[in-house]
Order: sequence, then C-alpha cells, then structure tokens
Amino acid sequence: RQVRISSTANFGSQLQVQFRRLNHNLQNDNQIMNAEGTASLNIDDSTQQTQNLPSAKQKVDPFAKRPSQKCDPYGLAGQSLSLKECIDWLATLEGGWKLIYNGTENNETEEQVAPTFLLKSFYHATFHDASQFLSHISLLSTNLNHYPFISMERVLVDDLSTVSNSAMNGGISATATSTSVQTSKQKRRVKGWVIVSTVRCSTYRPPTTRADLEKQDDSSECKDKGLTYHDFHLAMNIDIESNREKCTALLL
Repeated sequence: RQVRISSTANFGSQLQVQFRRLNHNLQNDNQIMNAEGTASLNIDDSTQQTQNLPSAKQKVDPFAKRPSQKCDPYGLAGQSLSLKECIDWLATLEGGWKLIYNGTENNETEEQVAPTFLLKSFYHATFHDASQFLSHISLLSTNLNHYPFISMERVLVDDLSTVSNSAMNGGISATATSTSVQTSKQKRRVKGWVIVSTVRCSTYRPPTTRADLEKQDDSSECKDKGLTYHDFHLAMNIDIESNREKCTALLL
C-alpha cells in the first residue's frame, strides 16, 4: 500500500511540473508576439514619415533633362531659318551649295521668301563611284541623325572638260586655264556621259493641325519644309567628308 501511495504522489508532482512548463512557454510566446507587433508598427511609422517628407529635402539631379510642354528639337519653335540667316550660313560652306526656293533656284518674288532646300551636286566617272560616295554620305547622316534626300542619275553633257568638282567648289577648271594660244584655236568639245549625285538638305515638320493639313493638300508650296541649323551643320560635315582621300578618289 505504501508503494502505491508514493507512486501516485510522484505522478501528481510530475503533472504539476509539466503544467508549469506549459504556462511558462505560453507566456514566452505571448511576449514574442507582442514584441513583433510593436516592431512592425514602428517600421510602418518610419516608412510613412519618409513618404511624408517635403520635396525640398529630396535629392534632385541637376543634369537630368527636364520635360517641356512643346517638342522643339531644332531650337526654332517650329519655324525655319529666314532668308538672311540662310544667306549668312551659306557663306560658311564651300562652293557648289545652292538655296532652293519652292522648287526653283531663283527667288523672283517680291517678298523675302525663306528657302526650303539646300542642294549640292557631285560628279563621278562611274555609277559605282557615285554609289560608294553616297554610302559615305548616308553613314555620315546616320551618325548626325539628320537625313537628306540623296539621288544619282546619268547625264549627257556637251563638253566633258567643263565638268569638274574642283571648278564647282571654286577651283580652276580645264576651261579656265586657257591661254592666248587656245583663244585663236577653239578647243574641241567632247560629249559624254557623267554620273551626278545630288544631296538635298531640308528639315521636314509635319502639320500639327487639320487646317494646316488641308492647306498643304490645296497648295503646291513646301510649307512643311525649311532649313534649320541642322541642315547647315550636315552640309559642313559633307564638305569635310568629300575632301577626304577616300572620297576625292570617287569624284571627277
């Protein structure tokens, strides 16, 4: 009987110890959960405080491009260069460049109309030379991100001696070196074919309103085209490229 009583007493004491351990573990779990809840609240408060900071304290990149209400990639507020400006810029180019006014070279109107195109022609011996030369111009235009109208054609001329790129650029042609002996005896003309490559610079601005689009359809004037600084900058680079050794070998 004494053994049975002692065994039941030990079992009761073990149960009490287990209940105490369970209560202790529950209290620890509650404390941990409360601590995590307060930490999350502090994090949310800190993020709200950072979001509510004034914009003056936020860092701003001074070199970042600021957007504008009007798209003006050419710096002329959608307009073209005036006649006086085009004539002044034409003086900075090599010889051979011409201003084209609504499809004609001469500005015969009384009003001072601004030119619409800047044009120059180059002469080549073969069609292959012309295509190679225009490939240099196309690569240059791609690098400058400004694209002219380029073409090449086969033309019959009355005198091959008068066709020269050096004479077109202001140099001395074969006819300009005539002496007093040649004046008495007329030089024989040689008719033949040459290849002419043409570079025509202009800046296209599409119409922005329906009224401008209707005016463009009704009239034959090139109101959507004109010259900008980009056209003269491209022409300057074409002069530099055409004077390189690889390109001079492709010209007459």
